[in-house]
Amino acid sequence: MAATATRGSVGKASYEAVRKHIDAGKKATEAFRLVAQETGRSTATVQTAYYRVARSLPGGGGVQLRPRKKTAAKRATAKAAGKPAARRGRPPKNASASAPAGSAAAIARQLSDAAEQLVAHISRLESELAESRKDRERLAAIERALGR
Repeated sequence: MAATATRGSVGKASYEAVRKHIDAGKKATEAFRLVAQETGRSTATVQTAYYRVARSLPGGGGVQLRPRKKTAAKRATAKAAGKPAARRGRPPKNASASAPAGSAAAIARQLSDAAEQLVAHISRLESELAESRKDRERLAAIERALGR
């Protein structure tokens, strides 16, 4: 399958179209929505393309960049202040579990929960498959009755 546009041209076109609306006095969210309607893409896709191109421009294209991670200095300051490191990810379902997160009991409990979820999922899939087969048999019977 041959590409019809040069790499990055859609993003640049989206960026320019959004800038035109913003320069005409529209708010950024309105500009994203308008360009999405004009191009047939989702608003989120237009926003993503706009910010990706803006960040690649010198000076960030007028887009304020936010730091993604704490700097080493901020981590050291927090550590010196006695603050615990920020926990990342979802909290455990049973946050009051008595065993520490890395203990063998906690790992075994997680494994057991995962196995139960897998069994439930497989059961749902088997039910759906059985229902699908019944539907297919009903359709075949109707087609035979109609002489197809």
